[in-house]
Amino acid sequence: MSTPEPAEITPTWIKARRKALGLNQRKLADAVGVSQGTVSSWETGRAAPSPELHPKLREALEDDQLPLPPASTAGGETSAAPSSAKDRPKRRSRKRKASAESGDATTAATASKAKATASKEDADLSALLAELWQAAVTMRGSIEPSDYKRYVLPIIFLRFLSLRYTRRRAALEAMVADPQNADYYEMDFVLDDPDEYRKAGVFIVPEGARWDHISKTLATRDTIKSDLDGVLKLLRDTYTDRLADLLPPTYAGSNMSPGDLTRLINLFSKPVFEQQHRGEDILGRVYEYFIGEFAASEGKRGGEYFTPVSIVRTLVEMIEPTAGTVYDPCCGSGSMFVQSDRFARHSRALSFYGQETKDFTRRLCRMNLFIHGFDGEIALGNTYFTPAHRGQAFDHILANPPFNDGSKGREGWGADDVPNKDARRFLGAVGAGKDALPLSARNANTMWMLHIAHHLADGGLAGFVMATGELSNNETARREVREALVRADLVDCIVQMPGQLFANTQIPCALWLLSKRRGGTKGERARKGRVLFVDARQMGALIAGSRKQKELADGEIARIAGVYRQFRREGEPEAEPGFVAVAGLAEIEKHRFALTPGRYVGAAIEEDDDEPFEERFPALKAKLLAQFEEAAKLEKRIRAGLERVDVG
Repeated sequence: MSTPEPAEITPTWIKARRKALGLNQRKLADAVGVSQGTVSSWETGRAAPSPELHPKLREALEDDQLPLPPASTAGGETSAAPSSAKDRPKRRSRKRKASAESGDATTAATASKAKATASKEDADLSALLAELWQAAVTMRGSIEPSDYKRYVLPIIFLRFLSLRYTRRRAALEAMVADPQNADYYEMDFVLDDPDEYRKAGVFIVPEGARWDHISKTLATRDTIKSDLDGVLKLLRDTYTDRLADLLPPTYAGSNMSPGDLTRLINLFSKPVFEQQHRGEDILGRVYEYFIGEFAASEGKRGGEYFTPVSIVRTLVEMIEPTAGTVYDPCCGSGSMFVQSDRFARHSRALSFYGQETKDFTRRLCRMNLFIHGFDGEIALGNTYFTPAHRGQAFDHILANPPFNDGSKGREGWGADDVPNKDARRFLGAVGAGKDALPLSARNANTMWMLHIAHHLADGGLAGFVMATGELSNNETARREVREALVRADLVDCIVQMPGQLFANTQIPCALWLLSKRRGGTKGERARKGRVLFVDARQMGALIAGSRKQKELADGEIARIAGVYRQFRREGEPEAEPGFVAVAGLAEIEKHRFALTPGRYVGAAIEEDDDEPFEERFPALKAKLLAQFEEAAKLEKRIRAGLERVDVG
């Protein structure tokens, strides 16, 4: 008897059919050509498969030899398999088995072909991005990378504004000319209606700022530098509410030659920028890629505004933001926001909030968001002393705070300037018989951790990056903050990452996951008093062409995120020596609240310092020289004493 085709593909149907066929989520994901996390989101109802994937899903899940499992049992759980021998389907005939195997082979071949096509598209895009970057670099001349990005990235933004405007106008023109479109047919006025552009996230670009005018007229003039600043002014004056602080005068006072600027404009005039990759503008990918390359070329300074893609993707896959608010208190160029929007499949169900201390970096972030089709409330200011979102709580928090900020300054980062009554220094209500938690004067790590915990909403999830040393450092303030977070039942998971993920620092890092749904809310299981530890130090491989920077493979990211999802929703994962383990409060107490995963998963424990050797060496050298000097003084005193000794 054939399985009836369902009226619609529902979470219950997907999960029931998968289990009845004995498939795990990874196998189904491979068959359909998506990630394991995507399948998980389908089955929990957090996302729905797009219509173009329905045929693949049905091909993978509709086996005509197996009955459709019931939608649910009395307890509401999907029935995964027949409960007794008489309920099991009859053994297939050889003919039916051969037919099924043929269907399996077809499904596998289809998935393999789709995967190969996607891999080729990714490879082609990577080659294109590298080629564009090299072409842009040849025009840099003697300009420093830190300055050059100020000239290149706004040009990409101008190209984006015109591209989106041209597309939207063409779409409106088609609707106006379509007799079947009763809402728009012969309504020519909509072609210049700001609302028709605004609801699509598009700016009406003044004629003098359109790319055709820039590339075909202005770029031919010797006055291109001042002319391009004129374009920026025109946009500022036209959109005073949204672009006024985004596009300051840039080119007239620069040391970039008019010829190089013209060649840069010609580079970004290529038709390839009008294409899309997996439903996204290639221009957005170019912007992201260029930010990463600029960060790598700037060394340590680049880390102020860029987080490696491996880390961003891992955090987002673990947090799974699909709806609600997303906050990054040190948002840099906005990669956490862009990846979150990508995870939510551009659903516009997320709202973004952030803060950045440097004005240019804030502009980078806002341009990045615009280019990816959304905006956010990004404030300018110092998160330590002038937090812009006081009193607000957020559903999702993602952050990569500056590593050990203030550790090199004589006066630290300013711990003494955060008052004892600051609400962030209390995990819960201020006062209530509690003292404010201490802040480490050595670096701002404790401040960041408390700031994030304070702004996490009930039912919220937070994921952030910290130097690995923060997991076990025994400085009083840092140990007390770590203990307070554990005792408050906020620490949900710790992931120790492999080294060399950052191009601009060799400090190893760990991911901290805080949760306010550990009591069993938001569709998750209760897990109070239990912490998941993941040791991922053996993962990662060198990036092609690099001798010092690593990245995680897609499968490695899926493995880390998958075990965390299991911990949150299904049950504690089985201990896997060297990789994963779950520990309770009593065991964590035995280790004096050290949270290094190696202590719990049975792997080798390597306690990491907060700073790499090259950063600690100057202080060590100064200390040693001072000791040499003191030793010389002591030797001189001893020699003088010996001279006075009379043994006769």
